[in-house]
Amino acid sequence: MSLEEREGGRRVKLQLSKGGHVMKSIGAFIFTIVVTAAMISSCNEDTTNDPGGSTPDASLFAHVTQTDPFTSYTLFPNADSVTSGTLNGSTAHQPLIRVSMNDTAFSVLQAGVLPPGTRFPNGSVVFKEIITGGQTSLYAVMMKDIASEFAGNGWLWAEYYPDGRVAISVEGNGSACVACHSLEQGLQNDFVRTFERQN
Repeated sequence: MSLEEREGGRRVKLQLSKGGHVMKSIGAFIFTIVVTAAMISSCNEDTTNDPGGSTPDASLFAHVTQTDPFTSYTLFPNADSVTSGTLNGSTAHQPLIRVSMNDTAFSVLQAGVLPPGTRFPNGSVVFKEIITGGQTSLYAVMMKDIASEFAGNGWLWAEYYPDGRVAISVEGNGSACVACHSLEQGLQNDFVRTFERQN
Protein backbone atom coordinates (compact mmCIF):
# COMPACT_ATOMS: atom_id res chain seq x y z
CA MET A 1 0.00 0.00 0.00
CA SER A 2 1.30 3.50 -0.72
CA LEU A 3 0.32 7.07 0.17
CA GLU A 4 1.15 10.19 -1.82
CA GLU A 5 2.07 13.51 -0.27
CA ARG A 6 3.41 16.80 -1.53
CA GLU A 7 6.70 17.88 0.00
CA GLY A 8 8.41 21.07 -1.15
CA GLY A 9 6.37 21.12 -4.38
CA ARG A 10 7.20 17.54 -5.38
CA ARG A 11 5.18 14.41 -4.95
CA VAL A 12 6.53 11.85 -2.51
CA LYS A 13 5.28 8.29 -2.15
CA LEU A 14 5.23 6.71 1.27
CA GLN A 15 5.39 2.98 1.02
CA LEU A 16 3.75 1.03 3.81
CA SER A 17 5.43 -2.27 4.30
CA LYS A 18 3.73 -5.37 5.61
CA GLY A 19 5.10 -4.64 9.09
CA GLY A 20 3.60 -1.12 9.04
CA HIS A 21 6.88 0.69 9.81
CA VAL A 22 5.47 4.06 8.73
CA MET A 23 2.39 3.53 10.90
CA LYS A 24 4.59 2.57 13.86
CA SER A 25 6.66 5.74 13.34
CA ILE A 26 3.51 7.89 13.21
CA GLY A 27 2.22 6.20 16.36
CA ALA A 28 5.52 6.81 18.16
CA PHE A 29 5.47 10.45 17.01
CA ILE A 30 1.92 10.99 18.33
CA PHE A 31 2.81 9.29 21.63
CA THR A 32 5.84 11.61 22.00
CA ILE A 33 3.66 14.70 21.40
CA VAL A 34 1.07 13.58 23.99
CA VAL A 35 3.71 12.84 26.65
CA THR A 36 5.51 16.15 25.99
CA ALA A 37 2.23 18.09 26.26
CA ALA A 38 1.43 16.38 29.56
CA MET A 39 4.87 17.24 30.94
CA ILE A 40 4.56 20.90 29.91
CA SER A 41 1.09 21.10 31.44
CA SER A 42 2.30 19.70 34.78
CA CYS A 43 5.12 22.26 34.86
CA ASN A 44 2.58 25.08 34.60
CA GLU A 45 0.43 24.02 37.57
CA ASP A 46 -0.46 26.88 39.89
CA THR A 47 1.33 26.44 43.22
CA THR A 48 0.49 29.96 44.45
CA ASN A 49 -1.68 28.55 47.21
CA ASP A 50 0.70 25.71 48.07
CA PRO A 51 2.70 26.80 51.11
CA GLY A 52 5.28 24.12 50.34
CA GLY A 53 5.55 25.18 46.69
CA SER A 54 8.26 27.10 44.97
CA THR A 55 6.44 30.32 44.04
CA PRO A 56 7.51 33.62 45.61
CA ASP A 57 4.26 33.70 47.60
CA ALA A 58 4.65 30.13 48.84
CA SER A 59 8.23 30.89 49.88
CA LEU A 60 7.30 34.05 51.78
CA PHE A 61 4.34 32.35 53.47
CA ALA A 62 6.58 29.44 54.51
CA HIS A 63 9.16 31.91 55.82
CA VAL A 64 6.73 33.69 58.16
CA THR A 65 4.91 30.55 59.27
CA GLN A 66 7.74 27.99 59.45
CA THR A 67 11.31 29.25 58.93
CA ASP A 68 11.00 32.42 61.03
CA PRO A 69 7.49 31.90 62.43
CA PHE A 70 5.47 34.97 63.38
CA THR A 71 4.40 33.19 66.57
CA SER A 72 7.92 33.89 67.89
CA TYR A 73 7.84 37.63 67.05
CA THR A 74 7.69 40.48 69.56
CA LEU A 75 4.59 42.64 69.71
CA PHE A 76 5.13 46.09 68.27
CA PRO A 77 6.55 48.18 71.14
CA ASN A 78 4.56 50.88 72.92
CA ALA A 79 1.39 50.11 70.98
CA ASP A 80 -1.79 48.35 72.03
CA SER A 81 -1.55 44.60 71.42
CA VAL A 82 -4.88 44.63 69.58
CA THR A 83 -6.25 47.85 68.11
CA SER A 84 -8.50 49.27 65.41
CA GLY A 85 -7.11 48.82 61.92
CA THR A 86 -7.88 52.42 60.97
CA LEU A 87 -5.07 54.92 60.50
CA ASN A 88 -5.33 58.43 59.09
CA GLY A 89 -5.72 58.03 55.34
CA SER A 90 -6.35 54.27 55.50
CA THR A 91 -9.26 51.96 56.03
CA ALA A 92 -7.30 48.82 55.17
CA HIS A 93 -7.06 45.93 57.60
CA GLN A 94 -10.37 46.11 59.43
CA PRO A 95 -11.70 45.73 62.04
CA LEU A 96 -8.85 44.85 64.45
CA ILE A 97 -5.14 44.20 64.10
CA ARG A 98 -2.19 42.82 66.06
CA VAL A 99 1.26 43.88 64.83
CA SER A 100 4.53 42.14 65.66
CA MET A 101 8.08 42.06 64.32
CA ASN A 102 10.91 39.57 64.16
CA ASP A 103 14.18 39.95 66.06
CA THR A 104 15.97 41.42 63.02
CA ALA A 105 13.49 44.30 62.83
CA PHE A 106 13.27 44.76 66.58
CA SER A 107 17.07 44.95 66.94
CA VAL A 108 17.34 48.37 65.23
CA LEU A 109 14.80 50.09 67.45
CA GLN A 110 15.95 52.38 70.24
CA ALA A 111 13.48 52.82 73.11
CA GLY A 112 10.86 51.31 70.80
CA VAL A 113 11.31 53.76 67.92
CA LEU A 114 13.22 53.77 64.67
CA PRO A 115 16.05 56.32 65.02
CA PRO A 116 15.86 59.19 62.50
CA GLY A 117 17.44 58.28 59.16
CA THR A 118 17.56 54.57 60.04
CA ARG A 119 16.18 51.91 57.74
CA PHE A 120 15.26 48.38 58.71
CA PRO A 121 17.90 45.82 57.68
CA ASN A 122 17.34 43.00 55.21
CA GLY A 123 15.47 40.12 56.80
CA SER A 124 13.29 42.40 58.93
CA VAL A 125 9.66 41.28 59.09
CA VAL A 126 6.71 43.36 60.23
CA PHE A 127 3.71 41.06 60.56
CA LYS A 128 0.11 42.17 60.94
CA GLU A 129 -2.73 39.84 61.89
CA ILE A 130 -6.15 41.12 60.86
CA ILE A 131 -8.75 39.92 63.35
CA THR A 132 -12.41 39.49 62.47
CA GLY A 133 -14.98 38.06 64.87
CA GLY A 134 -12.27 37.17 67.36
CA GLN A 135 -10.35 35.09 64.80
CA THR A 136 -7.32 35.91 62.67
CA SER A 137 -8.69 36.22 59.14
CA LEU A 138 -5.71 37.60 57.22
CA TYR A 139 -1.94 38.09 57.48
CA ALA A 140 -0.33 41.26 56.10
CA VAL A 141 3.41 40.77 55.63
CA MET A 142 6.26 43.21 55.05
CA MET A 143 9.71 41.64 54.71
CA LYS A 144 12.78 43.72 53.92
CA ASP A 145 14.65 42.35 50.92
CA ILE A 146 16.09 45.20 48.87
CA ALA A 147 17.65 42.88 46.28
CA SER A 148 14.43 41.04 45.41
CA GLU A 149 12.85 41.63 42.03
CA PHE A 150 9.52 41.73 43.90
CA ALA A 151 10.53 44.45 46.36
CA GLY A 152 8.66 47.73 46.41
CA ASN A 153 10.69 50.42 48.18
CA GLY A 154 12.94 47.70 49.61
CA TRP A 155 10.11 45.61 51.09
CA LEU A 156 8.26 42.50 49.99
CA TRP A 157 4.53 43.18 50.49
CA ALA A 158 1.88 40.46 50.62
CA GLU A 159 -1.34 39.37 52.26
CA TYR A 160 -2.29 35.76 52.93
CA TYR A 161 -5.18 33.90 54.45
CA PRO A 162 -4.11 31.69 57.37
CA ASP A 163 -4.38 28.59 55.16
CA GLY A 164 -1.80 30.03 52.72
CA ARG A 165 -4.14 31.27 49.99
CA VAL A 166 -2.96 34.53 48.46
CA ALA A 167 -5.00 37.73 48.97
CA ILE A 168 -2.33 40.13 47.64
CA SER A 169 0.64 38.59 45.86
CA VAL A 170 4.23 39.50 46.63
CA GLU A 171 4.68 39.65 42.86
CA GLY A 172 2.73 42.94 42.82
CA ASN A 173 5.80 44.77 44.20
CA GLY A 174 3.68 46.48 46.85
CA SER A 175 1.46 48.23 44.32
CA ALA A 176 -1.60 47.70 46.56
CA CYS A 177 0.24 48.81 49.72
CA VAL A 178 2.89 51.47 49.16
CA ALA A 179 0.59 54.45 48.61
CA CYS A 180 -0.98 54.12 52.05
CA HIS A 181 2.31 53.24 53.73
CA SER A 182 3.77 56.47 52.29
CA LEU A 183 1.23 58.66 54.12
CA GLU A 184 1.71 60.54 57.39
CA GLN A 185 4.89 59.23 59.12
CA GLY A 186 5.33 56.30 56.74
CA LEU A 187 8.29 57.65 54.79
CA GLN A 188 10.27 58.71 57.86
CA ASN A 189 9.69 55.26 59.40
CA ASP A 190 10.72 53.16 56.39
CA PHE A 191 7.06 52.61 55.37
CA VAL A 192 6.06 51.14 58.76
CA ARG A 193 3.06 53.15 59.90
CA THR A 194 2.48 51.30 63.16
CA PHE A 195 4.81 53.82 64.80
CA GLU A 196 1.87 56.23 64.51
CA ARG A 197 -0.05 54.00 66.95
CA GLN A 198 2.51 54.16 69.73
CA ASN A 199 1.39 55.46 73.12
